[in-house]
Amino acid sequence: MKNTLPQPKSIADAPDCLLPAACCPLMCHLVLGYPSLAESLRTAEAYIAAGCEILELQIPFSHPTADGPLITEACRHAVEKNGVDIEACLDLVAEIRRRHPQQNIVLMSYLNPLFVFGLEKTAEKLLALDIHYLIVPDLPVDSPQAALLGPLQDDNDPIRDDKGLKLIPVLGANISDQRLEKLLASGFDFFYLMSDFKITGATFSLHPRLNAIISRLHAAGARCGIGFGISTPQQAKLAVEACGLAIVGSAFIQARNENRLQKCLSEWQNAFIVES
Repeated sequence: MKNTLPQPKSIADAPDCLLPAACCPLMCHLVLGYPSLAESLRTAEAYIAAGCEILELQIPFSHPTADGPLITEACRHAVEKNGVDIEACLDLVAEIRRRHPQQNIVLMSYLNPLFVFGLEKTAEKLLALDIHYLIVPDLPVDSPQAALLGPLQDDNDPIRDDKGLKLIPVLGANISDQRLEKLLASGFDFFYLMSDFKITGATFSLHPRLNAIISRLHAAGARCGIGFGISTPQQAKLAVEACGLAIVGSAFIQARNENRLQKCLSEWQNAFIVES
């Protein structure tokens, strides 16, 4: 089964503008195994049917330190009540990939589950599923451990292997210019920007310094998305206007909990229809 949506060669190649009406410039997040593995598969299918450009699949962890109460509760439910582990998650990801071979997918996990499973083994599994981007919020992307997941660009070999696994740095607005330049020089080409200093699911605001960071990333040919606190289509459009991609999680989990996910996705999809 082929996805008819126009797809870039890689996530980082996608244009930073509104996409055709059939595809929303959203990275839609869900917790694998919440409220069950079968239900999270249905949620992923709903996101894809609504035109979600990038699917962000989170491996649940009992102590997700960057996440707010909704995602934390979803993670704990999946781990403690359902006994979901990384192997079950990867099996589910494989099924999603089988059904949707053209869908852009990003995996998200805290370090502990990956470390227990094996970092190199994780990288091998993801690449076998044609997944090339990974978010690990509590792992410095240029640490020795990170090199086991996705090696940094070698100054002696400036051509980075686009077929390998790439980590997505999570940046706050307080990142120094020096640090940002170091990350760009290391070959990172897709960045997750925190809208402000907060946890996921908090109130929405765009930090004034984000514009300068986004301009530098775009000038270097990198792509970025803004997340943390986006709860309405209007806020998502502000994020898209700023950088080209809005990252949404808690708002959709809340909608699913209230049995209104389909209606919610329709509203968000309609907000991004490009008028002819």
